[in-house]
Amino acid sequence: MSYATTYPAHLEYLQHGYEAAMAEHGYDAVILCGGAAAPKSRFDDQSWPLCPTPAYAHWCPLVEADAFVVIRAGSRPTLVRTVVDDFWETTPPPESDHFWSGFTVVEVKPGMAGDVLPGGRVAVITRDQGTSPPGSVNPPALIAAIDLLRTKKTAYEIECLAEASRRAVLGHRHVAELFRTGTPSELDLHLAYLGASEQDEARAPYQNIVALGAHTAILHYVAYTRERITGDTSFLIDAGAKVLGYGSDITRTYVRGTESSAKRFAELLERVDACQQDIIRRIRPGLPYEDLHDEPHRLLAVALRDLGIGRGSVDELVSRGITRALFPHGLGHSLGITVHDAGLKPRPPRGENKFLRNTSVIEAGQVFTIEPGIYVIDGLLGPLQSDDRRELVDWSAIADFRRFGGIRIEDNVLVEASGTRNLTREAFA
Repeated sequence: MSYATTYPAHLEYLQHGYEAAMAEHGYDAVILCGGAAAPKSRFDDQSWPLCPTPAYAHWCPLVEADAFVVIRAGSRPTLVRTVVDDFWETTPPPESDHFWSGFTVVEVKPGMAGDVLPGGRVAVITRDQGTSPPGSVNPPALIAAIDLLRTKKTAYEIECLAEASRRAVLGHRHVAELFRTGTPSELDLHLAYLGASEQDEARAPYQNIVALGAHTAILHYVAYTRERITGDTSFLIDAGAKVLGYGSDITRTYVRGTESSAKRFAELLERVDACQQDIIRRIRPGLPYEDLHDEPHRLLAVALRDLGIGRGSVDELVSRGITRALFPHGLGHSLGITVHDAGLKPRPPRGENKFLRNTSVIEAGQVFTIEPGIYVIDGLLGPLQSDDRRELVDWSAIADFRRFGGIRIEDNVLVEASGTRNLTREAFA
């Protein structure tokens, strides 16, 4: 990896952006708080793994409690570390040392960071408002300004995201083979993914979604069972990996079986995959992301018609809410230092797209997911079956698909000036 080559330009980009934001909003310095150790319970002495304030992580990949990055105009950023002499616990070292030379490093004893942090017109960005140092805490206008810096990725960030995809794909390939050749449980597949992608659960970018059969229709299913399902079934895994704070977010769906319903579900899976690739080919700078979100509904309506699942016209299946009952979530979201990264939702989506997380105009440098899907969710399909829209759906097909649950295909895509770079398919190639 060439992090040492790309990181200085990343810091320069952030320094320039923060200086402009500080000047506009009247601050002499910004303190970014890494975060304090958070107890799991007041009745125990265990703490949650530290999840740093995203603005801090955008600058520095060091994950330590009570660390701070201080930015001043015209000055080298300062990294304040709280050094603890502890023989009970330790924090894992960062996986790369490329970042140290980018900071003036100051080490203090526990509770003494305030002695070296600046005063005056200072903004403090923190996840722990109750324990923050003095200053204007989380000022909304400043946060909005610095969140915009996260919308376009630097070469360093792209490098981290590409490596995160590569590591995640190691896990995806492994569990796909386990499903193909055996009858692993959801818990087996979850643990196997972590092992193959060389990470533990606490350091994954998010809780793995690992589901078999009907569970695949639960969008964020994490209640892994030990049950081994034999015969015809489906498998959905939505899981990533994290590199220097940057996470990938990849979903694949598989089906096995010889019965007609399994074969028909496999055909639907192929059409969702083709739809996803078609959508990615349509990405271009200047296109509103919400317009892009509308496209898979038309493509999925065509697929439903072709496979005999939808009985109305393409326009009817879209306008009367059939596709939105089957594909209820947004097409994708920004990806970066957090899995649902900031800055790409400048306005609320239209009412029919209430779960869409990206309403930006697409620009080169953005990284986001593209993840269409189809699910048998009875709570959403029930209203269709109870009114005149029932004639627009082949309910026997829905009944056949119910035990297979749902389908989602998700890639991580970098927008370039002319076209895209698919970080996920690149890793699978």
